[in-house]
Amino acid sequence: MTTRTKITGAVLGVAVAGALALVPLTDDSSGDDADSSGVVLGASEKEAVPSFTATDWVSYGDQVAVVRVTAEHERRDAGEEADTAEDYLSRTIDLQVKERVWARSGAPALPSTVSVTADGWQLKDGAKKELGSPDSARLEVGHDYVITFARFSDGAWSPLGSGGVLPYDHSRIGEGEFQGETVTVDAYRSTWEERLIPGDEEPMAFRTVGKPATSVQGILRSATPDATAARYFGLDPAARYQKVAGVGEPADTFCSVAAPLAVSEDSRHTPDELASVLTDLAGLAGKDASALRAYATSLEAGAGTSASVDDTARRASVTRIEQECGTDVGDLLPTDTEGDAGADGGSEG
Repeated sequence: MTTRTKITGAVLGVAVAGALALVPLTDDSSGDDADSSGVVLGASEKEAVPSFTATDWVSYGDQVAVVRVTAEHERRDAGEEADTAEDYLSRTIDLQVKERVWARSGAPALPSTVSVTADGWQLKDGAKKELGSPDSARLEVGHDYVITFARFSDGAWSPLGSGGVLPYDHSRIGEGEFQGETVTVDAYRSTWEERLIPGDEEPMAFRTVGKPATSVQGILRSATPDATAARYFGLDPAARYQKVAGVGEPADTFCSVAAPLAVSEDSRHTPDELASVLTDLAGLAGKDASALRAYATSLEAGAGTSASVDDTARRASVTRIEQECGTDVGDLLPTDTEGDAGADGGSEG
């Protein structure tokens, strides 16, 4: 991905592979999207994992802690060259855990220090501008936050998402850095009150504003995780949410099941294995499945010898697969039987 693509199209706050992603901007965002603090705010985008409510936190989070940002570091992604007109400069931050607030049962232990990737800077025409996201803390050095963390599939820890980072200066949620500027509890409460949707679960930011971190603990202890998420606590949060959202492996099709039968695959199948594939194909073939089922049955009954197979059904199966999928399956005989495949090798002509 190019630097320009990152600046114009990436998603802020998506916790993927242990890092918050980058800010989406437009090429003409030189100042129109900047707030009074001078931070350039990108457009809101859908995140990979939901992170705003107590249900989200207990479904996808592993640990909640009070942390302080102790340092920040500039870095350019490996292999990228600077663009003198417009460039993106990544930022990593160091977090010191001050207080452990809540942990999901069976969750991995959170280290005492964590380094994560956060919003960085836009370099344009020689000027360096801070990038931030609407409705999210930027994570600035010297400030405290309550953060719900998750450990991702690569072993890295990261905030669950933009809704899982709450300002916490002076031990009050809602006081401190938010969207790159310092806010009061009252201003923070007003921001979230405007975003409430009747009937929806209230965000943790609104439910806990003005309170100490212990209030988070009480809410999470009484919260119930999504039932599907709870069944997949062994998966990382992104994969877990895919299960909840019903996103899985692509459904099998007739041709995807038939693909291993291709001659070019040089695969070997016992009579039972070939019969199993043909039975699966019959289940995907609709009404015209009789030849596939008949050939599978003859393979199972006769151990795949050339004398026992239903040759008419075999030929019809070959024609069906090759016409529908364009896959050359040869004679469609078991490929580990001594002499049988070769004995019938020229019969298709």
